Amino acid sequence: MLRFLVCILALALATTGPARAADGDRRAFVINNFALENGTVLPEAKVMYATYGTLNAARDNVVLLPSHYMADSHGYEWLIGPGKALDPKRYFLVATELFGNGKSSSPSNTPAPFDGPRFPVTSVRDNVAAVHRLLSDALGVRHVRAVVGFSMGGEQAFQWAVSYPDFMDRIVVTSATAKT
Repeated sequence: MLRFLVCILALALATTGPARAADGDRRAFVINNFALENGTVLPEAKVMYATYGTLNAARDNVVLLPSHYMADSHGYEWLIGPGKALDPKRYFLVATELFGNGKSSSPSNTPAPFDGPRFPVTSVRDNVAAVHRLLSDALGVRHVRAVVGFSMGGEQAFQWAVSYPDFMDRIVVTSATAKT
């Protein structure tokens, strides 16, 4: 039965074609001297993100998609496209990547003294604070329609509701815990 479901899902994805963003659509937002929750200051914190759709003049059509563990900004693309839950003709979608997840600031791409095993522990709150800066400072967004998250992306959505309760209309969380 599981094989059958996997085959059906693979067929559905192959025939509908996800709204795959090219890696060229992925951008970096850099925060200088970013203070982590644990007191460490990263001289240059990098948040990778991709966007889908067009930000309207009122800047009120934004949906945030924080990545789940081991995913990049492409992690929600199976939900993105015309007639799907996240239609880029209707919403401006911002898909972000976690610290420590490869392209955002991580042990593999951060220079000394925070390279490799010296990379500091980052929290869900650190990720949310950095993405809040991305939305506010780089994109001029003051409010989002929703924060949609799966797994660790869902943990970030819960944190958004705590850290910035008036910043979004709603959170949509699947397969996540409120506390790790």
